[in-house]
This record gives sequence, C-alpha cells and structure tokens, in this order.
Amino acid sequence: MDVAPVIAEAVPILIQLALGAGAGAAAGFAYFTALRWNVDLFERGATPKALFLLAARFAALATLFAGLAKIGAPALLSAALGLLAARRAVLRRLGGLE
Repeated sequence: MDVAPVIAEAVPILIQLALGAGAGAAAGFAYFTALRWNVDLFERGATPKALFLLAARFAALATLFAGLAKIGAPALLSAALGLLAARRAVLRRLGGLE
C-alpha cells in the first residue's frame, strides 16, 4: 500500500505555526475584505459578479487550507486562528465590531 509522504516531519513545528498563522491572517484579510465587496455587489444587483467572487473566495480559502493540511496539523490550526484574528480586525476596521 502506497502512503503519501508527510511533509510535517521535515518542517519544524515553530515554522509550521508561523507559516500557518501568517498565511491564515493574510487569507483572512483578503477573504473578509472580499466578503464586503461581495455584499456591495449583491446590493447593486450585480449577481453574476457577486457569485463569481463568492466562488473565488471559497476556492482560494479551500486551496490554502488543503495545502496547509499537507504541511501539518499545527500549520492548519494556526491558519484557522490567523483567519479568525483577521476577521476580528476587518470587522473592527469596517465598524461592525465595537
């Protein structure tokens, strides 16, 4: 039985944590900023553009998380935390969180 190689053994845990957190935060800022654009597109009635942006947001985030999962669980979990931190920052910036 062939088993896919695990990349996690080659990457130290601190590097996994830093890589995941940084990638998650960057993706979170992009994702939630694009979400705001998505809402604006839907409000203006530009549904095809809004649906394309919605699909692109999901695909980009899924691709990022799938890639980080191959690196290791610490990278994946720290990316999720980075994403949540970016969500909070974007909401504060846009005035949705006080």
